[in-house]
Amino acid sequence: MLPLRPFFLLLTLIALSIAPSHSQQRNYNHDGGLWGEAKRAASTIATPVEKAVQERYDTLSDRGKFVAGAAFGFGASRFAVSTTVNTVKTVGAAYIAFEALEYAGILKEARSTKEGDAIIAKTRDYLLRTADGLRMDIRTNLNPNALKERIDRNMKRDKPGTTGFGTGAFLGFIL
Repeated sequence: MLPLRPFFLLLTLIALSIAPSHSQQRNYNHDGGLWGEAKRAASTIATPVEKAVQERYDTLSDRGKFVAGAAFGFGASRFAVSTTVNTVKTVGAAYIAFEALEYAGILKEARSTKEGDAIIAKTRDYLLRTADGLRMDIRTNLNPNALKERIDRNMKRDKPGTTGFGTGAFLGFIL
């Protein structure tokens, strides 16, 4: 059996320690790397779509808002579960592949040149910026206080849709 526990422990320690805390640097940009690029690209596409969907959603009855919320909650929870499973599979496969490359001596050969060192350093920095952006977004959006405030705000604004979303998400997680 591969020693996955030490790998995940190391990965967790790196993820928690790579970025300066907000008390150390207030204006640190956490949207670097692939995650920041993906967010910027998605926002240009998502904004007009979000406005069109909101206009159509506002015309629905309470029953329609509940059903739309339930469908979206179900889909979002299934997406979250499948994404999490696929991420764990990908990280595990990458770990195994890199262990095989290390065992074969290919990584040692790559580290023996200055060019290889430069490529490894650039790749490491890019991956760390990506992980930092993802980590900060998760920390910000999954903060229990922020979640409670978001649910309370949405319940006041749109009770049928929010209740439907919760129902759909629950069904998506248990099915």
